[in-house]
Amino acid sequence: MKEKRSRTRRVLSIAILCALCAVLSGYGIYMNRNNPVPKQDEDGYYLLRTKKDFAWFISTANDTDQGVNVRLAADLVLNDTSGWEDWADTHPDNGYAPVVKYSGHFDGNGYSLIGYHARYKDWLASIFTTLEEDALITNLHIRNSTFHTTYKDSSYTDSDGSTDVATASALCHSNYGTIKGCDVEAKVSGAWSAAGIAAVNYGQITDCRFAGSIDAGLDQTTEMPENGLVTDTLYAGGICRYNEGSITNCINEGTITLHTLPDGLYIHTYAAGGIVGRVAKNGTVEACQNTGKVESVQLAGGIAGASWGSIKGCANSGNVHVEQADRDYTESLICAGICASNGGTTDTCLNTGPVTINQEFLSFYAPIYGIACNTINPSDGVTQNCYYLKENAAQDYRQAGVYKLSASDSADFAAYLAGKKQIQDVDTWELLTSLPDYPGTDRDDYIRLGFGPAKDITYESAPGDTLWDIAERFYGQGRLYGLLERAGNPENALSDNALAPGEQIRIPHKDYYLLCPNDEEGFTWSYCRLPSGESCPTRYAAAKPIDWYYGNMYFDANAGLDTMWPKDKEAGQDAAAADIRIFYRLDHNPDGDFFANDWEAVQDSIRQSAKTYCKDAIDSLLFCRYTLDNGESLYGYSFRLHRQDGTLKCAVFYRLNEGLLAEFIGVEPITEDEHVLERVRYLAARIDNACVIKESQYDLETFYGKEGWNFPQLHNPFAVALKYSKDAECSSYMLFTGAQ
Repeated sequence: MKEKRSRTRRVLSIAILCALCAVLSGYGIYMNRNNPVPKQDEDGYYLLRTKKDFAWFISTANDTDQGVNVRLAADLVLNDTSGWEDWADTHPDNGYAPVVKYSGHFDGNGYSLIGYHARYKDWLASIFTTLEEDALITNLHIRNSTFHTTYKDSSYTDSDGSTDVATASALCHSNYGTIKGCDVEAKVSGAWSAAGIAAVNYGQITDCRFAGSIDAGLDQTTEMPENGLVTDTLYAGGICRYNEGSITNCINEGTITLHTLPDGLYIHTYAAGGIVGRVAKNGTVEACQNTGKVESVQLAGGIAGASWGSIKGCANSGNVHVEQADRDYTESLICAGICASNGGTTDTCLNTGPVTINQEFLSFYAPIYGIACNTINPSDGVTQNCYYLKENAAQDYRQAGVYKLSASDSADFAAYLAGKKQIQDVDTWELLTSLPDYPGTDRDDYIRLGFGPAKDITYESAPGDTLWDIAERFYGQGRLYGLLERAGNPENALSDNALAPGEQIRIPHKDYYLLCPNDEEGFTWSYCRLPSGESCPTRYAAAKPIDWYYGNMYFDANAGLDTMWPKDKEAGQDAAAADIRIFYRLDHNPDGDFFANDWEAVQDSIRQSAKTYCKDAIDSLLFCRYTLDNGESLYGYSFRLHRQDGTLKCAVFYRLNEGLLAEFIGVEPITEDEHVLERVRYLAARIDNACVIKESQYDLETFYGKEGWNFPQLHNPFAVALKYSKDAECSSYMLFTGAQ
């Protein structure tokens, strides 16, 4: 009990309660102690049938510390409801005081309070202020009622003198008891935060519904108070603003809109959710639904704006939208079907609603998630067995535990939500020989790599030709001669010894596919913030696993290259690749694809550089060239470098087009399993096809190993590999996602 009361003091200070009691005592018209005592039923409950009975209840409940049990015996029309939606500006005849502390049972009995309006200078606009642990509110309906706060009338100072504004909410401010079976259709307007039923919940809210409208962040005139603000976060939720208790089987059908305050009032986070603005670590939300529209200027989720607790078995079908505000700084923008910022657990949830964003300026994260964004808290946030309708949410990055469904799966939606039907995670870095039909994925989850000739061709062998030579010419690697076929008779295997001049050889085009791994994040600001100060596009240039660092590694040949590396050997899916270092650069490219005219000559030049720098210490130098869907080439090669301190496996890949040069150089100590080729190939292929960098980011003259290297636009990978030291110092960049 002491712990609960201490929480009460944190949320609603004694100073507030004293101020409220003083106000109440001066408004006898709303707390008429001369009203007759209502009759009681066989349970000892006072039966409320009239406005006078309701006024008696408020007066009696505020006069005693003992809970008074009441039951509605009829719908109570407290005001003429003509024009009720405008009561914030034009007050009705009757205003009612909140019950400051309540520990009894208010049984709505299925009846309604109609036309409720709190008119105490708009201060603490809710029917109850604090519902104590023993309080029970059941089967109460609220119709055509308004609950609103303004900064002028609803602000207060805490014990430190900092300023806060009371949350606008319909039923109560703080709930430590039980709210069950209540139904609210109302207009809730908050100067700062707002909620449909309770501002903060430490108890239980079960089987409740909110409909109507919630508008938060409406104050547009206040300047920063001299002693600062109590909070730097604003929340809005259909059921409650902040939940540290349990919310079960509730539904929001109302419209929730969280606006932005003036920049002079620094608010770090705006978060809106269909059920709750924020779920605390000990809070739970289970079997809840949102069908209403949720809109925020920063974080918006169909169920929760932010959560460090548990969300389970919930569904959203409402439109979730982020409307970016024009602010003076870069911020987080996240729109998600279930939870925008997930640092807890989101389990067995379904989103079928549209997830949209109107974004003009750069933000820290990929903005749209079908279910939840975990990248803010990647070590804590878990999303499992969740599904979203792919037609309504354009999510850029795959996530473990999150799967796409299509409209054609609608008959099975209930089974997925109930956990009766499930999809398992699939992850691979391998080249896939055909587009697989993995459940929960579609074509957008794969990168197609065309290989060999643009289309199948027939080649007539010349004297001296070997299958190795032909494969070298068309596939870049002689060892791939097994891809060649005998024209007209593919069943008759080719034999290099039997290859005769004039023989018809079929050289097939091959399509390979890379599955985008789970749990990536967009990164690099390279083409988002240019020295010229031009406007920033909102897409990221590259992707990396969220459990990888990126930053600098310091050794002689690394000037002009940034570095990526896994966090540690126990870190997630890349545990086996923990010793990889991938050096990369994205830059302006005035020369376009300078490999395209003669790729064979480029290969010869690279081979010569390998001999110049590495002499006999290099082997297994193999080349490849793929074609991406936009017609661009992906060039690559790999080799082994034998050094006194051990052998390195190295892989190099390039993207060269008008406006972009991307180079990736990966090194890895030779082990039983080698990963560097797969990772480097994928990371280079993943670069955004629309990326254009208009100004050079690096001074090419600083690049190491330019002698004996014929491509001054690029780093010399052989010089890099020779100078590389696994013990070189690394320093990571600040990651705004929190993944560092």
